[in-house]
Amino acid sequence: MKGIIYIVFIFSTSTVLLGQSKIQYQADTAVVKVQNNESIRYLWKISDDRPVLFKQNNTKVSNDSSIYFAKRNIMESFGSVKIKDDSTTITSDLMLYDGNRRTAQLRKNVVYNNGERWMYTELLDYNIEMEIATYSNGGKLVDTTNTLTSSFGVFYSLQNYAVFTQNVKLISPDFVLESDTLRYNTVTKVAYTDGPTIITTEDGTELFSKGGEFRTYIDQSQFIKGNVETEDYILQGEELFFDDLRKYYRSTGKVKLTAKQRDVIITGEEGYYDRASGQSVIYGNPVMKRIMETDTFYLAADTLVAIESKYDTAKRILAYPDIRIFKSNLQGLADSSAYFRSDSIIFMYGDPLLWTNKNQIRADTIELQLKEQTIEKMVLHQDAFLINQDTLGNHNQIKGRNMTTYFRENMIDNIEVDGNGESIFYILDEGDSLLVGMNRLLCSDMKLRFSNNDIETITVYKQPEGRIIPPHELSETDEALTGYSWLYDNRPYLKDIFSKPQPIDRSRERGSSRPSTPQRPKNDPYESPGNTERFRSGGGRGLKGKGGF
Repeated sequence: MKGIIYIVFIFSTSTVLLGQSKIQYQADTAVVKVQNNESIRYLWKISDDRPVLFKQNNTKVSNDSSIYFAKRNIMESFGSVKIKDDSTTITSDLMLYDGNRRTAQLRKNVVYNNGERWMYTELLDYNIEMEIATYSNGGKLVDTTNTLTSSFGVFYSLQNYAVFTQNVKLISPDFVLESDTLRYNTVTKVAYTDGPTIITTEDGTELFSKGGEFRTYIDQSQFIKGNVETEDYILQGEELFFDDLRKYYRSTGKVKLTAKQRDVIITGEEGYYDRASGQSVIYGNPVMKRIMETDTFYLAADTLVAIESKYDTAKRILAYPDIRIFKSNLQGLADSSAYFRSDSIIFMYGDPLLWTNKNQIRADTIELQLKEQTIEKMVLHQDAFLINQDTLGNHNQIKGRNMTTYFRENMIDNIEVDGNGESIFYILDEGDSLLVGMNRLLCSDMKLRFSNNDIETITVYKQPEGRIIPPHELSETDEALTGYSWLYDNRPYLKDIFSKPQPIDRSRERGSSRPSTPQRPKNDPYESPGNTERFRSGGGRGLKGKGGF
């Protein structure tokens, strides 16, 4: 062909040395072309142990065959390509090597090795002087600890640093991290993310964040505005700390723990999840909220603990100390409580107190049963005591070994007293404005029925004993059952749920003198319009019983 000159060299060993800046090559067979004033040399190997070799400075390359463009100082290599410099080895099926720019474009089955780091891809661009390896069509980086995959990746060998973008996945021995952007230190094994990040631990726990620092080598991470998803809960916070070695996750700043299967939310200032024990602990003014049909049930304490279990009946939320409970028609105090999620039962311990409208309830232990977003039943275990305030400020009192209170439409429907029943009821005239007398009663059991939170009827059982005392014969000892204490002033308001509790004023503890009518604040939130809550026992109305009453 015109303008093209072919020169064929066949030799056992031949080396052509070009200038220091030029590529030096060695091959068993070479064909030289001259095209467009450029010398083009085709190089082949004869056997597997005699590959084509070329080098430039400290970079050495071997392959099955090459095409060298002398004028542009470019080498195209094919088959069993291997490029090696001081610290890096790269293999591939194809390569375009630019001797002037000191870059290599490697294609198909690319394997990059730098010390204990390996990278796998189908397309890799390598800057030899800067020791920067880049892939843009999917790749994987593997070191002694982790495996990272992504659509795009850049590894800076001199800085021991890598950047990955799009569909990033970091697989460590104990968890999998997924993100859109990730920076990774290959020496410290610390990963940094700047966008939405998901971590899935080996037991299925999921963590979500908007970015952070993840120490994969020691299984510790610090990230921001994220959440931890466990089997039963989602733990959120402004900052989260993840220690997978100890199975521990800490959250700070606007902490929120949400139950997945029920309308239960716990908020606080700090919290942590201990995966080994299955416990989430929230503190710093924590509050539990249970969304009910037309209301919200609040429970606050110094510390709230949500406990997971493989058994549904053992899943519970513990609260201690200084319990405060608020619902529009129910408020309470206690030292500690336990909420069993499977059957929606709340136990209150440590001298618990409850108030519902003008009723005060007390016992050694109080059990609240919630059903279909409402309070269905309340059981008072041991030394049950109920005080009902009438329109004149008198305190009707009922006590017994145990009591069961049933609710209907969020109001007391009836109360059953089981064992050691005692009561004091003030009898008012028809207008509920004048005290007629006081009925003091002893019996084994009794049942009280309510209407609009007013006591309508009382039924007593098993040989009741009682007497009616006229007002002028009443003494202080007549007007208080043993164990009486009126603590209305300690009844919590909604604002008390979100603040530190005040010490209980026990100036009216058991056995105190006749109670005075408490001063209600204006616009009392506990007072329902039109709800008089009278004790309807005046003139013998509403009092039924066996044995003459």
